[in-house]
Amino acid sequence: MHKKKYSLLLMILMILMLSLSMKTDGWSRESSPKINSEYLPNVHWIFCIDTSGSMKMKGHMDLLALITEKITNDFLDSKKNIINTGDRITIFSFDEQVRLEATSLYQTENDLLSIKKELKELNKRHGNLTFISEGIVQSIDVVDKYKQFFHTNALYVFTDGKSEPYSPKWSKQKIRARKKQDTENFQKISLAGKDSGLNVWLGVLKWEAFDDAKALVNRMGKGGHLVDLTDFNRLSLEKALIDFAGTVRSEVKIVDAKSLNLGTIPYKNNGSYEKNISFSVQTDKINKLPPLTAEINFDPENPSEIKAKDIFKITTTADKILFSLNLTDCNKLNSGRYKGKLKLMPTQSNYGAIVIQPSQFDVKFQKSSITDFYFWRVGIFLLSGFLFVTYFANKIKRKMPIKI
Repeated sequence: MHKKKYSLLLMILMILMLSLSMKTDGWSRESSPKINSEYLPNVHWIFCIDTSGSMKMKGHMDLLALITEKITNDFLDSKKNIINTGDRITIFSFDEQVRLEATSLYQTENDLLSIKKELKELNKRHGNLTFISEGIVQSIDVVDKYKQFFHTNALYVFTDGKSEPYSPKWSKQKIRARKKQDTENFQKISLAGKDSGLNVWLGVLKWEAFDDAKALVNRMGKGGHLVDLTDFNRLSLEKALIDFAGTVRSEVKIVDAKSLNLGTIPYKNNGSYEKNISFSVQTDKINKLPPLTAEINFDPENPSEIKAKDIFKITTTADKILFSLNLTDCNKLNSGRYKGKLKLMPTQSNYGAIVIQPSQFDVKFQKSSITDFYFWRVGIFLLSGFLFVTYFANKIKRKMPIKI
């Protein structure tokens, strides 16, 4: 009877200690966080479309209608996941002249209506000549206008012919002026492609345009790209644009991402607390992981205010990302649980070019109270004492004479 009673008491104490242990650090065993990918870098997409007569020649495929329809049905279809909320779309047309047809910041589907309308109206144009360099230069001017909002700028030029900025029928003076302007334009394009990181994709719609297109792309160095769209039977602008988006936006994936469990700060410590957590990282299209920055916001309902600035740092290597929390004056923190959101962002030099998955984490840590700090120690002491007394009480009973 006594043995059963002691066993029952021992079991109750063990359950009590286990529950206290789980209470102290139980939140660290919560399920993984909800992956929140709200942050997506933004791109300024500029489409510069040839509207010269050859784009609508009789007896040939209507290339102008084909391009405008595919931009409307593929690129502007939000279900295709090519454009993201916050991107800007700008449409230029060019032949002898260059025209800014429309520009719109994409936040809702209504913002795309003006773009779709102008693309439809574009099919009515029937110009002469092909002033490619001026179309690109005016696009660069628009890029500069919005560059404070978009670090990555992607210019797509569609043409079916060679660069023909002037007509032999013009006066010599007019031809000289146009040639001079064309030469100056190519110098600007070359600098834009090499120095300021402008990405220009030249979509070639006919074979005879290839030589001029290659020469233009070579002038731009890494900023120039050639896209073969000459196969009319299987022309896939959607694929070209998806590849384009993939080239513009490299992905950084934090493989084993979980909520950041930053442990429990003891009730009494040396005044500072540090915790490091590392995750594996995978990247595509980039060999070296770029520096990332972190911004953390704590729940305003926390039991005590925390100055979040500079307490959280991130270090990256080729295959790892290290999160470091460093708190000073921890003894001033009220006891309780602290929750926050950590947002990851590329550095300014990589803004718009990097997608981080996931881009947000739940951040949790705990400051133990005096009860948490001492109670489990007292509980262990009492449990040890109880076991010690029980052990010796049983020994003494065995040595006592048995009463009949």
